[in-house]
Amino acid sequence: MIFRFAIDSIINYLRQSFMTTLLLIISIMLIIFSTMIRVGHDYVYRSVDEFFSNGADNTVILRIEDNNPDYMNELSRQPEIEAVGCSTTFGIYPFSELYEIQKEYKSNTEDSLEVIEINHTAASISKINVVNGSNPEDLDYTPQNGKLVEYMYLGSYYSEIPIGSKYETKETIFIVAGILDSSQRWINETLLYGFDLNTMDYTIDCKSCILSFYDGPPSSSDMWVCASDDYNTDQVIDVVYRLADKYNAEVRYTTLRTSYERAAKDWIVLNNILSKLIVIVCFSCFLMLLCYQTYRLLIMKKEIGILLSVGFEITAISKSLILSNIILSLVSFLISLPLSLFVVKWWFQANNMMEVVNKILIKYSYPISLVVIICVIAISSVLLIKLLNKLTPVEMIGGQND
Repeated sequence: MIFRFAIDSIINYLRQSFMTTLLLIISIMLIIFSTMIRVGHDYVYRSVDEFFSNGADNTVILRIEDNNPDYMNELSRQPEIEAVGCSTTFGIYPFSELYEIQKEYKSNTEDSLEVIEINHTAASISKINVVNGSNPEDLDYTPQNGKLVEYMYLGSYYSEIPIGSKYETKETIFIVAGILDSSQRWINETLLYGFDLNTMDYTIDCKSCILSFYDGPPSSSDMWVCASDDYNTDQVIDVVYRLADKYNAEVRYTTLRTSYERAAKDWIVLNNILSKLIVIVCFSCFLMLLCYQTYRLLIMKKEIGILLSVGFEITAISKSLILSNIILSLVSFLISLPLSLFVVKWWFQANNMMEVVNKILIKYSYPISLVVIICVIAISSVLLIKLLNKLTPVEMIGGQND
């Protein structure tokens, strides 16, 4: 009886049910986009902060005009500095078995094997999760047979390649030193030149990547400098300038926090304005929704009064009305999910942001929307019960059913 009356109340008052559903859909979609705006504008910095071993706030971007090896060697040995260096993506003549694996998973691979080359003093800017093999800091980088030695760490897609496998070019011997965990990520070197808010994730999924560590100065004049535990960036900068004076090196720096705030300044202001507007619109929608729920009950009161007069309990009728609210709310929520995803794809697909956007939707937007729906059901149910308990069957039957 409860379920049948709930369905009948939706069908018989279809216009009111449609308006309730429409208001809920609008509110849910606004909540989804509001959440994306609030969470998304600093998602970039949070993802970078999670990547660096000691956090983004303890990381400096350093530019050295003349990359003096002696300066770099002494800098890397300072107790205030955990890691110093950078990574550079380059292509080498394909080692066939590695190239075929990479080509299968990387659509942008052309005629060369893509390798991310990293000076080994930068290895600890982030934790290297090795499933099998040794850590980069523990290896011997002494040249072999007159050739430089680099140690390759292969993504999880290369798990069949034996540890110790060697690949040679005219100048370098590449030795496979480990297989990376499937969760391993590395930082995109473009971040060294500042944040671009059209890019929502500066970390690289390493499943199909090859990280190659070498002994030597960074290959770029721009590099990361990470503070050690118990030290901060101010102390790091003091060391950087003290050694720069010693070696007559010209250096400049900025912190990652400063770089992000400079890029995000206008974006943050705009997002704050949009978020406030969306909150106002959502609040207005919920007020309209509650008013409409009250109106819906008032036009149904004659029917409810008749049911009460013939012996139906107020509890059963209340449960039926609450069930109808639950049905309408869940239908609205289920419609909102694909609809919001369609709009999001249309908006973000062009900027290749969908991977990050999906994370925000699943982790934040959808759960928050579901919580809001539960709150709406609870509030509207309490309101219905209070209104029903205030009216007697005679008062309900005497009212006009518009």
